[in-house]
Amino acid sequence: MRSRFWILLWIFGILFPVAFLGSLWPPFGRVFNALFAAGWTHIAMHAFLYAVLAFLLAQWIRPVSARAVLTLLGLAAGIGCFQEGLQWLTIKSEIGWSASAFDLMVDSAGTLLGLLVAWRWSSRRPGTASRSK
Repeated sequence: MRSRFWILLWIFGILFPVAFLGSLWPPFGRVFNALFAAGWTHIAMHAFLYAVLAFLLAQWIRPVSARAVLTLLGLAAGIGCFQEGLQWLTIKSEIGWSASAFDLMVDSAGTLLGLLVAWRWSSRRPGTASRSK
């Protein structure tokens, strides 16, 4: 139950239209734009957000089978698509398919990284199933 709270809180954080908030509150918008003006910070943040999301989801749905891993990847992809749609609706600009597709690829890479970390972390914890050798 406790892990689900953190999952929902993290998803809310991912979906919250931060750029839209920046357009409504100019001081916040200036800080946001200064932090994320560089492309690498945008990429790093997307990867980080989805790596943590995957790690949290893996505490709820253990990635012990191909079906579980595909479910986790599908959940993260669905959240990523929803996030891109919200950005399009709240910013009301032409984001472009290529930018959204790139963001989704980075989100997927972050998701895979998070699943890998969760797998390694769970294999080292006492009382959890060890990895197959």
